[in-house]
Amino acid sequence: MKSAVIGKWFMLLPKLLPLIDYARLSEYPCQYYPDFLSYSKTIKKNPFMSQNDRDFSISDADLIEHAETVVATLPSDMPAFMAFDSTLTAEYIPQLQEVIADAKDYPTDEVMIDEMAEQTLLVENVFNNCYDDYKTIAYFVRKAFNDNPAIRNQFGLNDIEKARKSQPKMVIFMESLVKTAAKYQVQLIGAGCKEELILGLPGKAAALDEVNIAQEKFKNDRAIITQDRIKALNQVYRQLQPLHNAAEIIYRNDPVRFSIYTMPQASPPDEAPEKPS
Repeated sequence: MKSAVIGKWFMLLPKLLPLIDYARLSEYPCQYYPDFLSYSKTIKKNPFMSQNDRDFSISDADLIEHAETVVATLPSDMPAFMAFDSTLTAEYIPQLQEVIADAKDYPTDEVMIDEMAEQTLLVENVFNNCYDDYKTIAYFVRKAFNDNPAIRNQFGLNDIEKARKSQPKMVIFMESLVKTAAKYQVQLIGAGCKEELILGLPGKAAALDEVNIAQEKFKNDRAIITQDRIKALNQVYRQLQPLHNAAEIIYRNDPVRFSIYTMPQASPPDEAPEKPS
């Protein structure tokens, strides 16, 4: 019996998959997963530069700390490296300093996430202001056109719930509302709507469009900055690796000195606490 039911589900799967609105899910996942962080709906991971594109397994901060420690120690040890390997010249120190400085020029991912959260909060504030104005307009639309559903629908009363689930759709919705409110301005004012509310709609729609575009640009910029920062960090790691390899032989009888040039290892995950007996 169970296998028969499972078999029916597998037969239905190809028909169900096309019905999933992946586009809407990606536009506004918080509408479907409300327990996400408030800004998670706008933060998209860069599929082209992930953690696996790093040449190193330690944190970015640990890599930079190790590199700066090596730079501080290397001048006194450089003669030993130069005597061992002729390709490790005195220019190696300024070269290493340069790649470290280049990597540190990029904002960290934590900073970018905080800035993304700030962008998202701004969008949400403008979005909510637009929706508040819409609700007020809708009150007077129902009052002025109580017996005319066709005109009420021109104001988007039948579309607002869909628009609220997508920032781009809400931008288009507000731009349409501006035109419709201007078209029926006399009737709305006659129903008690304040003229300032109607005249303020173009500014609200423009503000929503502006912050939405700025947010999308920031997401693209973040992906590029993250990609470039990881490339810069990889250069630091590659510059350190020859020193590690050479030090392994030069200081094979000096474990303390060798440890200075040894690449740190990634910290193991925290052990799970023991269950009480």
